[in-house]
Amino acid sequence: MDKFLKVVNEIQDSFSTVGASPDIIKLPQIVVVGSQSTGKSSVLESIVRKDFLPRGCGIVTRRPLIIQITQDLSLSQPMGSLLHDPDTWYYDFEEISREIIKNTDKVCGSNKGISHEPITIKVVSPDLPTLTLVDLPGVTKNPVGDQPDDIEKQTVDLVMKYAENPHSIILAVSPGNVDIANSEAIKIARQVDPTGERTIAVITKVDLMEKTEENMNVLQGKTLPIKLGIVGVINRNQSQIDENLSIEDSLQKESDYFRVNFSHVAAGMGTIHLTDRLCKILMNHVKNCLPELATRVTEQKRIQEDILSDLGPPLEDPMGMLADFIRIFCRTFDDEITGRSCPRNETGGMALREVFEKLVCEELEKIKLPDNIEKDIEIEIRKTSGPKPALFTPNIVFSNLASKTLRSFQVPVKHAIKVTSETVTDIITTTGRDVFGSYPNLKREVHQIATNLLHTKLKKAEGFINDYMTLEVTYINTNHKLFTLNRPKVEADNNKNEKDNMPFEQKNVKMIKSLLELYLGIIRYQLTDVIPKCVMCFLVSEFNAALHKDLIKQLFNPERVDTLIMEDPAIEEKRKRASQMLAALQKAEVMTSVLE
Repeated sequence: MDKFLKVVNEIQDSFSTVGASPDIIKLPQIVVVGSQSTGKSSVLESIVRKDFLPRGCGIVTRRPLIIQITQDLSLSQPMGSLLHDPDTWYYDFEEISREIIKNTDKVCGSNKGISHEPITIKVVSPDLPTLTLVDLPGVTKNPVGDQPDDIEKQTVDLVMKYAENPHSIILAVSPGNVDIANSEAIKIARQVDPTGERTIAVITKVDLMEKTEENMNVLQGKTLPIKLGIVGVINRNQSQIDENLSIEDSLQKESDYFRVNFSHVAAGMGTIHLTDRLCKILMNHVKNCLPELATRVTEQKRIQEDILSDLGPPLEDPMGMLADFIRIFCRTFDDEITGRSCPRNETGGMALREVFEKLVCEELEKIKLPDNIEKDIEIEIRKTSGPKPALFTPNIVFSNLASKTLRSFQVPVKHAIKVTSETVTDIITTTGRDVFGSYPNLKREVHQIATNLLHTKLKKAEGFINDYMTLEVTYINTNHKLFTLNRPKVEADNNKNEKDNMPFEQKNVKMIKSLLELYLGIIRYQLTDVIPKCVMCFLVSEFNAALHKDLIKQLFNPERVDTLIMEDPAIEEKRKRASQMLAALQKAEVMTSVLE
């Protein structure tokens, strides 16, 4: 049966060795919880039968201590090591204590601060059964020294992180000389395991308990709903430690005490019974958890593989990768415009079409003849008629007024070109973010080159539109096919709506107004076609054709490539963590499959 525990230890080690946390697969384990000075460390040392844990005032255990005990009948004496220095084995267990203190101070500092990073202690012995325990910092009520004011919250949060694991067995340690109802360990256990299904309670300092019926009921498990039982123990007190009372002698004294004072429950009390009970509980628990553990390992392995796939491979060939990035960026930009192979529901091409259909059309539709146009027409007729009333309206009147009105088109037309340029810039930004997400230097350089190129093409587009508008303003083409085709209808409608007594001059004014509306509508219609063509020609087609060449010309330089292909440290670290986690999960998958 101990092969199951050995596999769990190996899985734990595979995660710890690569600096990863096994929390994601919720390993079955026994976690030791309690307040300061409840005797947690003494219980663990009695189980291991060695003095190997730091002692002192205040909070002593400041990091989770994963204590892995393995039985090896071939050894003549027990030995221990620490996972961060696996090649060094200690026969003097006080050296392990010094190493724990040294490593704890290195990570936490010497000011009694705590850390979630565990220390793994491996104990191999011919006399001890295979067992794994996680010793957690005692819950600290009041800060001492340089400890932060929220030290209680920090210790509780750390303990809860382990105790909340539904596959953890909670070893709740409470002192016998304190009312168990006020025990911090029992309080924590009840929060995460209200029915007591995965809690075993240890009452220390039983020799200090009053032999009342109430305390007898506590030891017999009649007071609290703790399904895995309650075990009383008697550890060495400080004076006995100072007098060098050995753990073996202490265990004998403990056994004698229970036999004399608690004869009716003695068989279920004491450290030796506690050790045997923990082994059986953990072995059965691990065996029951194994199928679900294997499933969690497989699921998490797939998650880490997906993360690595999304992050892409690490850098190997900088120049080749730079060339690939440039090619992918240009292709992705083109796909964004055309909609080919674009995974998003809303592409850049769709955004451009929306600008063409809404902004351009709406802006042009806003341009109307001025409210005082009839007055302007009258003035223009008088200006061109000289001293005599006009019998016929000169063509120059219509041309002058049409040219004047067309000049008002220039501002919205330029605005439309500018907005479409901003839309293309957004497409460049989105494409750069998608392609160069983990390479900020390259993303920044490509964006700069691309936007500079776009600015050049924008000037060409604006120049073309300016020339086009100049042509329209300079020559008012009254022979335009659409104008000549629709003019008779406009004139007929005007004649139809005229009143018989309307003065000739007023009829002329209304006729010219209607013809101006017709002509401006034709130009408006032409612009809704010309502007998109101008944008697609200069800001998309010409831009796209020159983009790859400009990027290669300005970026493809061996002296710059290391700076450009410098991955975001956060992405690099994320890939490293995912790779480490995947390696640990792959080992765990192999280990669990062997036992299935």
